[in-house]
Amino acid sequence: MKKENRKTGKVWYRTIEILACVIAFAMAWMMTFGTGDMRNLYKMYGDLPTLLLIVVSALLVLVVAGIEKDFFGGFRLAFTRRKGISRMELQRALNAFRYVERTVVLAAVIALVFPLTDIFYHLDGINIWALGPVLGVLNLTILYSAVLLLILTPVKIRLERRIISYMEEPEDEEAERKEADGQRLYFGLRSLGLTDREAEVARLAASGMTNAQIGQELYISMATVKKHMTHVLEKTQCGDREALTEKIRGM
Repeated sequence: MKKENRKTGKVWYRTIEILACVIAFAMAWMMTFGTGDMRNLYKMYGDLPTLLLIVVSALLVLVVAGIEKDFFGGFRLAFTRRKGISRMELQRALNAFRYVERTVVLAAVIALVFPLTDIFYHLDGINIWALGPVLGVLNLTILYSAVLLLILTPVKIRLERRIISYMEEPEDEEAERKEADGQRLYFGLRSLGLTDREAEVARLAASGMTNAQIGQELYISMATVKKHMTHVLEKTQCGDREALTEKIRGM
């Protein structure tokens, strides 16, 4: 009972801490930008094509590289309290965030270089008084990129901290034994030819979860779960889920 009360107190403390940060940020924003007319502020800081270029570039890289599930799943992994998440899954999510950060920076560089090149080529014919607003618009590329990176930073930090926690020494022998069993099971399933996702599906199926529960746990559709289960049964040479459970328990 005392342990549960301590956990509840930590949750409330963390919630109040986050709300205080949000309120402080909102107050700083209002003090900085709240004195002007909103329409003028939108004209000064609104540049939808540049924002779309950066966001679409990041999404395109995610889709082409096939890591969109790792990226969006990273938000869930960073803030969930669920235990038993494999270190490999956390590392894949962290790598996806790093790739997105690089893409945002590269997209910002491209969005800056092309207009600047055009300005330099036609600098002799540009009205000097119009150069300020033009550079101000280009400066929004840096602003948008910085804001996107700022949004990703807390999630990335939490993923890094969760990965570091795997390298810390377990508090007791029971935790050490569970960690060793989890690592042994993971590498045992991988040695059978299963992918990371298939190994995770197999582990959850062996724990007694249904396909629907596995889909909710991993944020994937029922059809995807069934496809993974088919591959798992084929690779492990098991006729059904009961045989798979027995095989996994024997690892």
